[in-house]
Amino acid sequence: MRPRMERLPSMSETSEITGPLVKMLRQMGIFTLRLNSGKVKVRGGWMQLCQEGTADILCFPRRRVVWIETKALKGALRQKQCEFRDVVTSLGHEYHEVRSIDEGIAAVR
Repeated sequence: MRPRMERLPSMSETSEITGPLVKMLRQMGIFTLRLNSGKVKVRGGWMQLCQEGTADILCFPRRRVVWIETKALKGALRQKQCEFRDVVTSLGHEYHEVRSIDEGIAAVR
């Protein structure tokens, strides 16, 4: 019997929020970066992107450092994401878990 694997949100579930939110924040004049974590297969091996658990969006509204993790309606933070949240908040940064574009915009206001 194979072990049961946790179902992770598909790319489309969170990209429906992440891409449009990044675009909206940039239109608001906020310097915003879309971050990808994990590893990707490249010619000759694997390339490490941001460390596992890194939030999806990093932005700097009005001299603040804001990390935004986008989640599908039923999504939950995984262990590495919780660890990342704890590290950045201990540094005085803001961390928001959002499930809609409106929540994301409210996080930076």
